[in-house]
Amino acid sequence: MQEKLRLLEAMDVYLPDVDGVINCMHNYCLNINDKTVLTVAVPKNRKGYVDIQPYSILRCKSIHVPFLNDYYGFPNSDRAFKKKIREREFDIIHCHSPFNMTNFVLKEAKRRGIPAVATFHSNMRPIFKSILKSKIITEMCMRHLGRKYNKFDECFVCSPLVEEQLRSFGYTGKVTYLPFGTDFKKCECVEENRQKANEIFNIKPDQPVFIYVGRVMKLKRIDFILRSLKIVKDKGVDFKFYIVGKGAESEKLKKLSKKLGFTDEQVIFTGFLPREQFPIIFSRADLLLFPSLYDNFGLVKVEGASYKTPGLFIKNSCAGYGITDGVDGYLSEDDEQSFAEKIIEATNSGRLKEVGEKAMENCYISWAECTDILYDRLVEIVKERKDLNDNKK
Repeated sequence: MQEKLRLLEAMDVYLPDVDGVINCMHNYCLNINDKTVLTVAVPKNRKGYVDIQPYSILRCKSIHVPFLNDYYGFPNSDRAFKKKIREREFDIIHCHSPFNMTNFVLKEAKRRGIPAVATFHSNMRPIFKSILKSKIITEMCMRHLGRKYNKFDECFVCSPLVEEQLRSFGYTGKVTYLPFGTDFKKCECVEENRQKANEIFNIKPDQPVFIYVGRVMKLKRIDFILRSLKIVKDKGVDFKFYIVGKGAESEKLKKLSKKLGFTDEQVIFTGFLPREQFPIIFSRADLLLFPSLYDNFGLVKVEGASYKTPGLFIKNSCAGYGITDGVDGYLSEDDEQSFAEKIIEATNSGRLKEVGEKAMENCYISWAECTDILYDRLVEIVKERKDLNDNKK
C-alpha cells in the first residue's frame, strides 16, 4: 500500500441534490480528503452545474428521473468515464448506494483484485413497495439487493437494528458498526440564539416550539405529526410547529394543516433553509418531532443534539435507536394518540432543558470523528486483503 490510501468513493446520486445519504458521503469526503488520494465517482447533474468541492469528482452519463427528481447514472455505458477511472490506482472502493454505480465498482474491484465495501444507508423495502404495489415483487427485489450486497467484502451499518434489516434482504457477510455525525459544532450560545429567534419569528418566550427538519415526503410521516399535534392543540397547548425542508408532499400537507384547523402562525412551512440559519431555529426548538419508520438513522437527531434539542421518536425504530426515554430524548408508541401524549408529557415535565443537555452529551458526534473511525477500518480492510494475498503466495 502507498503512503496514502488510494480511495474511490461512489454513489448513484450526488450534489447539488441533498439528502441524508449525500450529506454523509460528502462529509466523509471532506474529512478524509487530506488523509487519502481520493476520487469520487457520481452521476452528472443538471446542465451547467460546476463542481466546487475540494476533492476530485468524476461524473458519468446520467438521465433525470422526474418522479424521484434525481439524476441517475450509467457508468458502465460511459466510455470516457470508465477510461478516467481506469487511469487511476485504488486500494479500496467504498459505495453508498446499491444500483448502477454498485454494479460498476464491483466489476472494477474484481478486475483490480482490491476490496470493495458498502455503507447500507436506506430501507429500500417501503420505497419499492410504494412504487411496485406488490409485497411479493418487493421482496423479490429485496433479495436481489441482498445478493448484490453479498458481493462486497464488508458492509457498514449504524446500529444492530439496521444490521437486522440488511440481513432480512439475505445479506450474510461481515458487518461493522460505524456512527453517523454532523458538521455542526456543539453550540455554546443556545440561550442567546433562543432570544434572537423569539424576536425574529415573533415567538412568546415560554411558548413551546416543535420542529421537523428533512425532506417533505410521505415516508417521513409528517401527516402523522400534524394529526398528533391536532390532539395536542385540542388539549389547550399553545405552540408553534416549524416544518423545515421541501419536497413533493408540501402542498398536500399545507391542505391537511388547514383541514385540521391550524393557522399559518401555528404550523409554519419554511421551505428550504440555508444551513447558516439552523442555529437560530434549532436552538429555539424545544422538541424535534421525528416519527419516521423509514430512516435508518436520521442525521437530524445529531444535528438537534448540537443545539440541545431532544428528539421524539417511535419506540424500536431505527431512527430512535440509542435514545433512552426521558433521559436524552423521548420514545412513543406508534400511534398518534401516544405521540401526542408524549409531546404533552415532555412539554409539561419541566425537564426539556435537562434532557436537551443529555442529548448533546450522549448523541452528539462530529463527522470528523466518524470519518476517523471509517478511515481506520478502511486501512484495516486493505491490510487484511494484503495479508490474505501474501499468505496465498
